[in-house]
Amino acid sequence: MGFDVEFFRALCLAPGPTGFEGPVQRVVRERVGGFAEMQGDALGDLLAAAGPAVGPGFLAAAHADQIGLIVTYVDEHGFVSFERIGGVDHQVLPGRDLVIHASGGPVEGVVGRRPVHFTPKDERGKAPEVHEQFIDIGAGNREAALERIAIGDPITFAPRFLELSDDMYATQAADDRAGVYAVARALELYAASPGAARFVAFSTVQEESTSMGARAQTLQQRPACVVVVDVDFATDHPGVDVKKAGGEVKLGGGPVLFRGTGSNSRLFDLAREVAAEEGVDVQVKAAPGRMSTDADELMAAGAATLSLSVPLRYMHSPFEVVRGIDMEAAARLLAALARRVGDVFEPGRFVP
Repeated sequence: MGFDVEFFRALCLAPGPTGFEGPVQRVVRERVGGFAEMQGDALGDLLAAAGPAVGPGFLAAAHADQIGLIVTYVDEHGFVSFERIGGVDHQVLPGRDLVIHASGGPVEGVVGRRPVHFTPKDERGKAPEVHEQFIDIGAGNREAALERIAIGDPITFAPRFLELSDDMYATQAADDRAGVYAVARALELYAASPGAARFVAFSTVQEESTSMGARAQTLQQRPACVVVVDVDFATDHPGVDVKKAGGEVKLGGGPVLFRGTGSNSRLFDLAREVAAEEGVDVQVKAAPGRMSTDADELMAAGAATLSLSVPLRYMHSPFEVVRGIDMEAAARLLAALARRVGDVFEPGRFVP
């Protein structure tokens, strides 16, 4: 079995802005429930495990949440104000179709955009700040709008999933459903052919804001090693300065292994060795400081940590572009690494 596009599609089309990850976690539960032991916490984190109950622990983590918006106010005319959840660029919003995920079901709307004909010349080409923008859901007044939506309802880009060409996909929320795919698929591969390690797949919540999900589990999980799977900026498209981006990353080039502060050197070396043995192409990128991922929290558990990413174009936009071959390669590498990790890292006996 190769890349499962239907599983990835289901992950990406499930709405899950930070704090509202339930629909995504349900997709993960449905996928891994037949072969893994599962547990969750009050925050919404999901952990699924396979392999021996004893032995070295191997934790692979990816975050379920996506960037989004949240309803903050409805004016007397029924227009909806909002604020950002995570790193939404306000410049991509005017004229965009959005979905408000209300208790009665999804409510579609559009972000109002003043026609260029009515815009002073000195303001043309500039997007209003978020507090100046609004969503039109077709309501005649405030009361009519509040019959359909409520303050605090989450908002996402309109969910679409495009296959641009063979194995290349454009969709919202590939950050980090690409990572969730890789982690869940790796657990599936490992469960079919386990090694000595206890493999725990960790689908975290709230990474785009505070990494609170990873933080809550940091001291509860005591694995021998942790692999944090996120996405990284591809540089293979116009307008990117490779030097400023920190190095070259290409779609189809395989998962990105980080070398430096985001990865334990011994685990990094093992990952490259395993990748070569498995015939998995990898790309290497330097990590000079904070990772700005869940790795910054999970490293605090004291486990050997590896930062691994799936190449992605157009991060934090309505359409992020990824390739299935990179996600499947990441899954294969994770499963193979879990089978080998017991050879190098034994609980309580790891020496850097």
